[in-house]
Amino acid sequence: MVWSVVGHDKNKKYFQTALKDGYLSHAYLFSGPEMIGKKLFAKDLVDLLNNRGSENNPDFISVGHSIENIRDLKSFLYVKPYYGPYKLALIDEAEKMTAEASNALLKILEEPSSSTVIILVSSKPKLLLPTIWSRCQEIKFQPLMGEDLISFLPSKLRAEDKNFLKQIASGRPGWIIKNAENAGEIRDSVQEFDKILKQGIFEKIQYAAKVVERENQVQLISDLIYWYSGQENKQAKLIKNLIQLSGIVSQSQYNHRLALENFLINSQ
Repeated sequence: MVWSVVGHDKNKKYFQTALKDGYLSHAYLFSGPEMIGKKLFAKDLVDLLNNRGSENNPDFISVGHSIENIRDLKSFLYVKPYYGPYKLALIDEAEKMTAEASNALLKILEEPSSSTVIILVSSKPKLLLPTIWSRCQEIKFQPLMGEDLISFLPSKLRAEDKNFLKQIASGRPGWIIKNAENAGEIRDSVQEFDKILKQGIFEKIQYAAKVVERENQVQLISDLIYWYSGQENKQAKLIKNLIQLSGIVSQSQYNHRLALENFLINSQ
């Protein structure tokens, strides 16, 4: 089997052995930080289990988060496999399922079929129903390190940008793929924020007004969390407050500008 996903060798070995020995579970939960390759690993596993690609595969379905999606899944699983030994389903960002969808999925998991393998992928597994979590075998994924992560850094980048990307990515190759072309811009944003923390109230209020006009304010705060978490002299209070701020700006009912102003004024 040729895996397209980089790294995660322990998990690769586990599934190769499980398939060989015939002790696959009917449901798995792939958990771990976002953008580290969980979904790509799942698609590779689909290829491995049925010896057929996930694209245009009648024995594979990618499932959404609504009750209608789970009903479609139930109908899909009702039909026996066409080619391989398994009917395979993937639910990415499984924590986003509605309450109705979660309860419907739970009923499916309570009555597993020997020819069914359902893979849930989530970077926030604690948001899943505990009963769903308990009925899945959890496979934990870790951030990539060393050469595995470095292999994703574009060779054309300046050394300064490579070092910055490696640090802020924190083992997330998907983040590098998404943001490599904007490395300089992201670095400037991080440096600007770091400078603003040392400025006065007027400058902080001006900065807050500018940031809330951006479409990527949630992404900026996420990047800042990873950046400061990767520093040798970690600022625990700042990181904690950034995490709280991230939760606020990701919800539309809050006043984002006021929240950012309060955060900056109270951060010295």
